[in-house]
Amino acid sequence: MVEDINNYRQNHPELIVADLAQYVPEDKIRFVLKYRGVNKWLRVRRLLIQLKHRWKQDIKDLQEEKQIARLMGDEKRFYKIQGMVEMLTDCRQQVRALCHSPREIDFPLDKHDFGIDCLLSSEFPTRPHKRWFRSIK
Repeated sequence: MVEDINNYRQNHPELIVADLAQYVPEDKIRFVLKYRGVNKWLRVRRLLIQLKHRWKQDIKDLQEEKQIARLMGDEKRFYKIQGMVEMLTDCRQQVRALCHSPREIDFPLDKHDFGIDCLLSSEFPTRPHKRWFRSIK
């Protein structure tokens, strides 16, 4: 059925509704998605992606401000901005790696067990590559 999971559209509850509509009434599917938190987490994923883009712009803006501080000889301001850039870059890279994690996750059938795939590894780096999760398999 699934030739390449990465080519399928994602991130909208109506895609799931369309997939299941021939088996279950659409309003029941929407109800389940909403009350099981699927809608919420699809929204959170979209917001994380927007936050990641905002941080990228903030990093660019801070880089420019850092250059101005360097040219003006304001060493204290320069190093403060440098620290902010490093912190934002670390955060952005971590969120970026999470957003690029693989789709091929199978949850255990026990609803109280989220399985090893849902644990953040103690080896998760401060500044991971966006494909970090694919490299650990």
